[in-house]
Amino acid sequence: MTASRKRQRVQINLDLSPELYETLNNLAEQINGDNAEVLLKAIALMEVAVEAKQQGKHIWIADENKNLEAEVIGL
Repeated sequence: MTASRKRQRVQINLDLSPELYETLNNLAEQINGDNAEVLLKAIALMEVAVEAKQQGKHIWIADENKNLEAEVIGL
């Protein structure tokens, strides 16, 4: 990808419920970022999850000792 391509942006408008907007703002605060950064990271995470599912893999949440605690399903 060229440098000029990376700088190009497309603006979108989203209609969010007040609750979802509050969640978005809370997440932005927690990562010391902004709403755009939260959405970019969420899309990147979703992309990883979809690619894993297509390969027959699963996404898990593990604790600090690498014990599996939950499987992320429904993606």
